[in-house]
Amino acid sequence: MAQPARIPTNLFTGFLGSGKTTSILHLLKAKPAGEQWAVLVNEFGDVGIDQALIEGDSPDDLPIQEVGGGCFCCATAMNLPVVLHLLLGGRKVDRLLIETSGLGHPAGILDLLRRDHAGKLEPRATIGLVTPSDLRSPGMVEENLIFRQQVELADVLVLNQTDRARTGEVESFHQWAASLFPPKVLVATTERGRIEPGWLDLAIGRPWVGMRLAAAVPTGPKAPPHEALQASPGQPVRLESQPAGGLWACGWIFDPADQFEEEAVLQLMRHPQWVRLKGVFHTTEGWISVNRSAGGMDLQESCHRRDSRLEVFTAVAPDWEVMEADLVQCLKRAE
Repeated sequence: MAQPARIPTNLFTGFLGSGKTTSILHLLKAKPAGEQWAVLVNEFGDVGIDQALIEGDSPDDLPIQEVGGGCFCCATAMNLPVVLHLLLGGRKVDRLLIETSGLGHPAGILDLLRRDHAGKLEPRATIGLVTPSDLRSPGMVEENLIFRQQVELADVLVLNQTDRARTGEVESFHQWAASLFPPKVLVATTERGRIEPGWLDLAIGRPWVGMRLAAAVPTGPKAPPHEALQASPGQPVRLESQPAGGLWACGWIFDPADQFEEEAVLQLMRHPQWVRLKGVFHTTEGWISVNRSAGGMDLQESCHRRDSRLEVFTAVAPDWEVMEADLVQCLKRAE
């Protein structure tokens, strides 16, 4: 008997006042005719303001549920199966939109959905909203952990409320967004939460987007265009660059299901031939980012969830196939 199709599911993340509810309302009005969408709102407090706003400005038959009292990846996780049953049970749902709390832990929410609800839900692009006031707030970008986590998790990063931006702020946003690693699938700007419906599915194929490798060319004699490059479990894709400035460079993308043995991959990251590298890895201990330069190697917890990836620069002509084999050897073996 064929298994029922999983429901495409999108997270909306962003700090308080970033426009998540407004964006969801805009999308509901633009959804394809005949499709039934549902909305799950995660309120930090116990008063369902966002749920009331969506209910008051959306079709009468819209399935909507609210989880209040804290982020549902931790404080209210036990309630989630019941809420999903109430929201999705007994009706056809073509897409689920989840508005995360502006003060929650968005990566934990996505981990929970993938771990406990993988048979029912299919996570697609996470939409991250920021505003000009976020970016000009002292210490927000550099020091606010929740804001940084929300930005890291986003596949599509959107500057909302550009009608309120000051001179030069939109340009500054694009410069900042271009410096982020891993790169986003899409960086966009909008006003009043006008999200394009097509953005919801941009991360499905995990295209190779934004890798900052000079004169990058796919490996192999008949490699497909960059947009078609996809990793599969245990089989990364590799993109090499032509030597420039005395450096060789190469990048890899691994399927998000691949897990690295953390100790093994960190040991490999200390390879003396590698003079510069940036990476994010799904490890047996969680998701981590690695940044190595002449000043040493910096390790941090990462909220990126799209894939594992690595950019390496070396001053000596490398054998990329050997390096790739070493990376694959760091993967956790199936039990």
